[in-house]
Amino acid sequence: MIRRFASFMLAVAAVLTAMASEPFIGTLRNTRGKPVKGVKVFLHTPKDAVKSNKNGEFKFEDVDSTDFIHIDYKGREYGFAVNGRHDMMLVVGEDGRIFERENYVGETFHGHLIDYKGKPIRGAAVYASDPFDYVKSDRDGKFLLDNVIETDTLHIKHDGYIHDIAMDGSKGMYIKILRNTGRRADRDLVNTGAGMMDARDYNGPRAVRTAKELEAMGTQDIALAMQGMKGVTVSRNKNPLGREAKYEVYVRGSKPMWILDGVRMSEKPDLTVMEVEKIEVLHDGGMYGIGGFGGVVNITTKGSNF
Repeated sequence: MIRRFASFMLAVAAVLTAMASEPFIGTLRNTRGKPVKGVKVFLHTPKDAVKSNKNGEFKFEDVDSTDFIHIDYKGREYGFAVNGRHDMMLVVGEDGRIFERENYVGETFHGHLIDYKGKPIRGAAVYASDPFDYVKSDRDGKFLLDNVIETDTLHIKHDGYIHDIAMDGSKGMYIKILRNTGRRADRDLVNTGAGMMDARDYNGPRAVRTAKELEAMGTQDIALAMQGMKGVTVSRNKNPLGREAKYEVYVRGSKPMWILDGVRMSEKPDLTVMEVEKIEVLHDGGMYGIGGFGGVVNITTKGSNF
């Protein structure tokens, strides 16, 4: 009887161990279904990155259900929530952006931007819905935007104005942008540590998330609400049983300096998402001194005059 019970417990332990150690497997393919190899993928810090193999696959062990998969591709970083899954299919679009397979529509739009003189417009930001997920027109004024539907509206941000263009089922068009037309883009200021400056004049890498975008993350934890921001990774501390888990924020693999309403903090401030108006991450915060070289997280609270 004891032997049977011991054998049963060993079998249960083996099953639990197998379940606990089930790896996470992701696959990267292009729009034609061919594997994309050599893409850097990481969980917590870029130092731990792996590369997709010749089959477009990558694997991680011991992945937490709250983790994010981060992908560094062509100078841009993408974050995808694990949400308890053990596999994920990703599509590399024609425009170089990356999508989850179920969110990929598969339609592409070709555009050509010219100014009032008929000259090509270079470097205009073009997006369909998310202003942080855009492509830029090349030196000939051409752009390709993937994963759009025929009822979408194109938004073109150029020279301080946003121009809204209805696609109306078109797969491409020439677009003439007239001077001082469209709607004025909100003035975006950057806190550089030495004062505020217009975002158009700031050349350093940064990421911004507004109150509305933070609340849409569905959590009151500031760290979790920052998941998916460019250059940001969030790591979950595995605390002893019975203690609440805590999350650490890293900027490009380093612990950042925290600034709350212009005041330097020794650690991440104890705030909820509902108290925050905006979070701004500077990847290179050297203007704040030695402590800012690992990045800076600027938090502006609601009602603040800063």
